[in-house]
Amino acid sequence: MKLVVEVAGARDLPARRRRGGVAPFVQVAFGGQRHATGVRPGEASPTWNEALVFVVDATARGGGGRSLSDGSIDVGVYHRRASGGKSCLGRVRLFGAAVAPSAEEAVLLRCPLDKPSFFSPARGEVALRLYLAPYASSTSASPAAAGAAANFPAGNAYSSTYATTFNDTASMDGPETVVGGASTQSSPAMVIKKQKKKKEPVQVFHSIPTQSSTGSMIFPPPPPPFMPPPPPAGAPKVAKKAAPATADDAKAAEYLMVDKLEFLYVNVVRAANLPGMDITLGIDPYVEVRVGNYLAATRHVVRSHYPEWNQVFAFSKDHLQSDTLEVIVKDRNLVVRDSFVGKVALPIVEVPSLAPPNGPLAPQWYVLKGAKAEQSITGGEIMLAAWKGSQSDEAFADALHAGAHDLAPSAVAATQTKCYHTPRLCYLRCHVIAAQDLVHPDRSRSSRMSVLARVQLGGQRWETRASPSAKWDQDFFLVAESPFEEPLVVTVMDSASPGRHEVLGQLVLPKGSIKTQQFDKKKSKPPPPSWFDLEQPHSDGNGEEVDGRDRGWRHEFRSKIQLRVYYDAAYHVLDELTTYASDFQPSAKPLRRPTPIGVLELAVLRATGLPPTKKSPNGGGRATVDAYCVGKYGQKWIRTRTLLDTSSPSWQEQFTFDVFDPCTVLTIAVFDNHQLAGGDGESSRRGATDLPLGKVRIRVSTLTSGRTYEQPHSLFVLRPGQLVRCGELHLAVRFTHTAWVSMMSLYLRPTLPYQHFAKPIPTHLLQELRRRAVEVVASRLARAEPPLRPEAVHYLLRDPSAHPSSAVPEDQAYSKRRSLAACARLRDVLAPLESFARWLRGVRDWKHPPTTVLVQLLLLILTWKPELILPTFFLYLFAVGAWNFRGRPMRPEQMEHYANGVHPSMLEEEFDAVGPASGTPPDIVKWRYWQLRDTAMGVQLFIGDVASQGERVHALLAWRDRRATVITLVAVAALTVVSYAVPFRAVVAAAGVYGMRHPLLRRKRPSALFCFFKRLPSDAEVML
Repeated sequence: MKLVVEVAGARDLPARRRRGGVAPFVQVAFGGQRHATGVRPGEASPTWNEALVFVVDATARGGGGRSLSDGSIDVGVYHRRASGGKSCLGRVRLFGAAVAPSAEEAVLLRCPLDKPSFFSPARGEVALRLYLAPYASSTSASPAAAGAAANFPAGNAYSSTYATTFNDTASMDGPETVVGGASTQSSPAMVIKKQKKKKEPVQVFHSIPTQSSTGSMIFPPPPPPFMPPPPPAGAPKVAKKAAPATADDAKAAEYLMVDKLEFLYVNVVRAANLPGMDITLGIDPYVEVRVGNYLAATRHVVRSHYPEWNQVFAFSKDHLQSDTLEVIVKDRNLVVRDSFVGKVALPIVEVPSLAPPNGPLAPQWYVLKGAKAEQSITGGEIMLAAWKGSQSDEAFADALHAGAHDLAPSAVAATQTKCYHTPRLCYLRCHVIAAQDLVHPDRSRSSRMSVLARVQLGGQRWETRASPSAKWDQDFFLVAESPFEEPLVVTVMDSASPGRHEVLGQLVLPKGSIKTQQFDKKKSKPPPPSWFDLEQPHSDGNGEEVDGRDRGWRHEFRSKIQLRVYYDAAYHVLDELTTYASDFQPSAKPLRRPTPIGVLELAVLRATGLPPTKKSPNGGGRATVDAYCVGKYGQKWIRTRTLLDTSSPSWQEQFTFDVFDPCTVLTIAVFDNHQLAGGDGESSRRGATDLPLGKVRIRVSTLTSGRTYEQPHSLFVLRPGQLVRCGELHLAVRFTHTAWVSMMSLYLRPTLPYQHFAKPIPTHLLQELRRRAVEVVASRLARAEPPLRPEAVHYLLRDPSAHPSSAVPEDQAYSKRRSLAACARLRDVLAPLESFARWLRGVRDWKHPPTTVLVQLLLLILTWKPELILPTFFLYLFAVGAWNFRGRPMRPEQMEHYANGVHPSMLEEEFDAVGPASGTPPDIVKWRYWQLRDTAMGVQLFIGDVASQGERVHALLAWRDRRATVITLVAVAALTVVSYAVPFRAVVAAAGVYGMRHPLLRRKRPSALFCFFKRLPSDAEVML
C-alpha cells in the first residue's frame, strides 16, 4: 500500500520582515521517508496542490516491519532562506486515524499549525488530504488519483504536481474538516455520496501536543490507531520489507546512513579446457554476461585454452529484465562473426544473497553447455561466482556497473569508486652559507665576479642574491614527497649580465645523501653544516651546453660550497589554507598523535538538478551530464563512481575518515566526467578537463557528536559573466568522538605544530610553498590508477579568492565580488556594536523611560561598587550565550557566494588573465577603471576624515591655535583640581547622570565640547 498526502495549501503564515517576505514549502516525514513540496516565494497564503507518496511497507528502516498504525505523520511548514537553509513556521503531527482508506472517502483537513518552539508564536494553518492507495489502483481510487499515483515511484525523493488540481476557493474556503477540536464538514461531492449512507461519527485528529500555562497538555492523547482495510480480491500483494536475517545485518543497518542499493554481482574468474575453434585449434576467448537487454563483456585473451579474467560485473536490481543470468563464452574473430563456444545459465532466484560482514562468495566450476540446454561442450568449464549484494559489498568498488558496460575498456576505470591517500610531504631545507675557491673560466673576470647560487628540486627553483664575496647565508624551503626520488641540484653561477650566467660549479645531491632531521623528546635537532665539492660544469645557467673552451677547462683543485641540507619533518606542509584545512599533523610520524579523537562518516546520497554540460555521443546531440563526487579530508581522498547520462544521480556511497582535530573542514565537490571515450565526435575528449559543478565545505567542530545531519547543499559555480546554480547535493554526515577529554583539550592548543612557531616560515614564502605542494599532490594522484584528475585536486585545494585557472598565480588574482563580500562580512561583525550604539542613543534620549532609569541605577551601583563591574560584564556575556542557545544552528552552513546584485562584468573580471594578454575590450577595461576609481574615492575620503580627527587631537596641545591651546590648558588645570578634590566615583556618576539627562533639560544645538573640537585646525586646509 501507498500513503498519499495531498498538500492543498496554507493560510495566514507568519510574514518575514526581511525583503522578499516568506518563501514557504511543506515537508512531510513518515517512517524514515521525507518528501517536500515546491517553494512559493512571497506568498503568505500559498497553494501547492501537490501529492506526496510514501511506501507504507517501508516505514521501518533496518527492519522491524512497523505498519501505518504504529507511526506518525509529521507535517512541517518551513521558510526557505536565501542562503539555502530553512526555518520552521509551524508543525502538525497526525496519526493513523487521519488516513482515509481510499481517495473517495478522504476529506480536506485544515490543521492549525503548532508553534515550532516555546518562544515562537503559533499562527496559520495547512490543508491536507490523506488516504491509502494500492500500487496498481484502478478500483479503489478515482481515475485521476490513480493516474497521479502512477507518476510517483515508491519512496521517491521528490514530488511532482498532482494530476488533479484543486480550485483555490474550493480547496481553502470550501467545506473542510478542521483538525484540533473544530467542526467537521465534507466536500460537496462527498455530501451527495454520504446522503445514501448512515451518518458516521466525527473523527477528531490531534497534532503535536503542546503545554498550556498550567503545564497540562492541551490535547488529549491520540485515539486508537486506524487499521486499513484488507486489499480487495484480485489485488496484487505487496511484500513487506524483510527484517535483517542475522544480528550482524541488523548492526550494520543501524550505522548505515545510505539507502540500500541491491546489485547482482558476477565474478568471472577463469576458464579451462576450452575447445579449439579454428583450423589451428586455437581460440581467443572472452566472456559475455547477459541479463535481459544488459550486456557486459570481459577482455579477450589471445591464444589460450586456459584464460584468466578476474573481472566483476554489477547489475542494479532495477536493470534485472530477465529471470536468468547467462554467461556466454565466445571466440573473438577479426573477419567473421565471433564464434559461440558455450554458456552457463543460472536462475536469478537461486542466486544467494550476501551482506557484510560475510566474506566474498567462493567461485565454482560450471560445465559449459551448448546453444541448447541439452547440448554440452566436451571438457569446457568456467569458474565464476554470482551473488546478490549491496553497495557495501567488497566487490562494489572494482565492479564494472551496468551503466558503463558500453564504454571503452580504457574509460571503465574512470567510472569506479576509489580511495586515494595524499603522499607524505616534507620540507627540504637548504641553507646556503658560502662558497670558496671559485675559479672563473675567463681569468680576466676572476676579480670582478658577482656570484649567486641556484637551488633546484624538480620544477622548484630558488636563487640567492648576487654577492661578490660568495657569502649568502640564506635558507630555502622546497617541497619534497616521500619516497624521496628527485636529487637536489645546487649550481653556483657568475652573474655576467642580466640575460646570461656563467656556471662556476655544480653539486648534485642524490636522495640517499640528504639527512633527515633527528627528534629527541619531540625536539628537532638540525644537522651541522658541511662543505661539499663543486663538480666541473656541463651547462650554463640557462640549461645550454657550454662551448668547447669551457668543456676543456680544468683546475687543480675543486671549489667548495658550505650547505646545511636536511629533510625537516617537524612542519606540516600546507597544501590548503589554514581557514579550511583538513589536517594539521606534522610530517614526522613520531610527532603525530598516535590515536584519533573520533570518526567522521560521510554518505554521498544523491544530486538533483545538475545541468547538462556536453553532448551525448549516442543521443543525437542531446545534452547530458556524467557526474561523480570527489571528497578530501585529512590524508584521504575519496571518489564516487560516475553515473552516466543522468541529471539526478543517486550514488548512495558511505565513507569514513579518522579525525585528529575537530577544527578541520571536510570538502566535497561534484564534477562532470569528460574522460569517457565516445564516438568520432568524442575523440578529443581525452585532452578535455572535468568540469566542476560546485563544492561544499563542512566544519567538523559544528557537528554534534553522534548526530546524523542529512540535508541538501546548494551547488554554485562561477562562470564568466554569471553565477550558475548547478542543483543540489544531498549529503549525510555524522561525527562520533572516541576521546572526549583529548578533543576538548585540543581547543587550548595551537593548530599547527610547534615548529611553525619556534622557527616560523617567512610569510612571503607561504603562498609559493602551498602552490608547490598542490602541484606535487596533483601530479602524484594523477599517476594513480584510475587517476584523480589534476583539475579536481586544484579545485578542492586552491584558494577560493584566487584565479579560477591554476596557471595564474594566486597573488595576481583580484575579485571585486570578494572585496564586496569582505565588506559585507565586516559589516556583519560590527553590527552588534552598531546595535549597542543605537540602544545607548535610545537610552540617552529617553525613548523608553523605564530602561533609562534602570540604566542610571545600574550606573550608580557600579560606580559605588566598582568591584561588581567585571562580574556584571561576565554575567552579561553568559546570559547572551545562554539566550543565543535557542537560536543555535541546527544544520551545517550552506556555501555563500555573495553574488547577488553584482554586475556581470565584475564576475568576468575574475577570469581575466594578468597583463595585456587578457583580451578584454578597452571599453570594458575603462568601465572597470571608473568603478574602481569610485570605490577608491570613498576609501580616500574615509581615510582623510580619520586623519583630520587625529590631527585635531594633536592640535590640542601643539600651540598651532594658541587660543585653543590656552582654553585646553585652563580646562585641564580645572579638571586636575576637580579630580583631586572630588572622589572619582562621584565624578563618574555625575558625568553619567548628566549625559543621560532628560531631553527637556537639553538644548538642541551641539554641545560646547563638540563645537570646540570641530574648530580645531587640521592639515586638510593646507592640502593642495
